[in-house]
Amino acid sequence: MSEKDLKILIALAKELEKDLTKEEALKSLIAAGILDEGGNYTSPYKELEKA
Repeated sequence: MSEKDLKILIALAKELEKDLTKEEALKSLIAAGILDEGGNYTSPYKELEKA
């Protein structure tokens, strides 16, 4: 995972601390390229499935 990817994840984590609905959170993760439309991790983030 690159430094850029890490910064994106941190920004998303901070955003998720707000009062977001599940749908809004999923849309954010999809927009960032972390999840695909099916809710699965994209290839650069497959390691997160193991966590």
